[in-house]
Amino acid sequence: MKIVPARHIGYCMGVKRAMNLAFQALSRERGRSVYSYGPLIHNMPALKLLESKGLSLYDPAIPPGPGSTVIVRAHGLPPEKERELKASGAKVIDATCPKVARVQRKVAEKAAAGARVVVWGTAGHPEVEGLLGYAGGKGCVASGPGEIASLPEDWGRVFFAAQTTQDSGAWEAAAEAAERRWPGRVEFLNSVCEATEDRQRSVVELCGEVSALVVVGGRDSANTRRLYELGARSGVRAVAVEGPEEIPPGFTDGVQSVGVASGASTPIWQLRMVCQALGSLGRSSERTFASFFGRFSRALALSFIYRAAGGAAVGWAVSGAVGYDPPGLFFALFFYFALAVNLFHGFLDRDGSRFNDPDRSAFFSKYRGPLVFACLGSFALSLAAARELGPWVTAFICLQAALAVLYAIPYPLEFFRKRGLKGVKDVPGGKTFSAAAGKTLLLCFPALLAEPPLVPRDFAGLSAALCAAALVFVHMSVRNFLTDLQEARGDRSFGPGSIALLLGSRRSARILGWVMASWALAIPSSVVLGLLRPEALLFLLSGPLYNAAVLSRFLKNPGLGGFQFDLFLDGQFLLAGLMSVGFHAFASP
Repeated sequence: MKIVPARHIGYCMGVKRAMNLAFQALSRERGRSVYSYGPLIHNMPALKLLESKGLSLYDPAIPPGPGSTVIVRAHGLPPEKERELKASGAKVIDATCPKVARVQRKVAEKAAAGARVVVWGTAGHPEVEGLLGYAGGKGCVASGPGEIASLPEDWGRVFFAAQTTQDSGAWEAAAEAAERRWPGRVEFLNSVCEATEDRQRSVVELCGEVSALVVVGGRDSANTRRLYELGARSGVRAVAVEGPEEIPPGFTDGVQSVGVASGASTPIWQLRMVCQALGSLGRSSERTFASFFGRFSRALALSFIYRAAGGAAVGWAVSGAVGYDPPGLFFALFFYFALAVNLFHGFLDRDGSRFNDPDRSAFFSKYRGPLVFACLGSFALSLAAARELGPWVTAFICLQAALAVLYAIPYPLEFFRKRGLKGVKDVPGGKTFSAAAGKTLLLCFPALLAEPPLVPRDFAGLSAALCAAALVFVHMSVRNFLTDLQEARGDRSFGPGSIALLLGSRRSARILGWVMASWALAIPSSVVLGLLRPEALLFLLSGPLYNAAVLSRFLKNPGLGGFQFDLFLDGQFLLAGLMSVGFHAFASP
């Protein structure tokens, strides 16, 4: 069964901003009360996540304590309630969506100029209540042409605006009804948000490609409800869910393709959980060779075997590119140690994995025993390989293991606590570059430490090792950057050490483009200067050009990530190893 995500998914700009402000406040104000004035957004799983981090609902009847922080919900508040909050002495963070705030300002301006304000929207919705507050008693709400026709005809000037999450397709009918009621006296503001329009349009397009549709979002979310209505009207089998447990039994029976769409307040990790459940349903009902190969590939990716094999392959390939050929024992050392460290981090990062990669989280929960055994066994085998290579390599592997533990565990240091950080991986750039540095050390320096050394411990040998380290570090850093770019579409509370989260997706993509261009020029230049052997030119295909293709695909269709993205991304390392083997076979007399 094919799972097809809609073109526009995840948080809209206003919701993402509100969630970011909330997580920043919770991180900064540790030990102090942080409140949200009403539900911050209309998505219960996201609200439960915020609650688990320490966010509480504000009760106007109970004054906030000294030093408390109150966050204004994304839908905004009436101005009198904002004034009450500021008068309470609490620190107020305004998380009102900027597009809603723009409509609020316009409503206040027109009401002050004497116009009557009509808000086309849902009565009682918090955004509508806030807009009516800015109308200062001169506003009313109408949910359709019939209600518009029932309003007084003798009003003078009228300002007609829309709730930002209304059905964009129905705006024209509502505006025509208003023009008929107050001909020549109405000023219109089509304030339906672009994010709402994009999601509605993408659902209509998606329903033309699939035979079933799952809309993921909060039960109280107006824009999510309208997406489901659009899907149901299109004739496809449609259901609206908050989480994977709400998918009806038998929903995917006989379905070849299912579309997945989301409201503007639905996080990517919630979509991933639903897609993971749909994928499980599809795999359980398929018994073909293709489905078996898919399950096998998934197991290789989720267990980190594929990634560890790729790392070992690129280490072998880089060694050849700088002029030394490691024996198979080095490949075993690379593979087993990388597998042990990845599995160890996978077990420790259960919180982040649950939201960034729910498929891997479920896999680790299901196969916990075998994976623990694989982690311990791989580390033991890496130590055995290191012992064969000499005491210095053994000591180096033990030091690498200690650094891997220090990278993953939280630090009780005041420096980190004051900045809302748990450890090195949460420092901006720590996640992206420290992991690349660790793999660089593992792949490049045991050859110097082995007894006898594989690389001479002289100027030429050190130069070769440093050149290999530079090549591996760039390769691994770009790979991590692309992973971060994918994860940055999720929730910023997980993986704060990511450069992509710090810089934003657009700036990160531009920087990656420049890095890849520089990388593509550096490889042939290094060959010309004699720093790398001619076979290093193969890294153009497995390095900058391959990663440029990954980036291009991501920009065109980010998708939802998952093990398929990992297989595609880590394929560059296996490609480097295979090309290096082919080069040696071809060059051998």
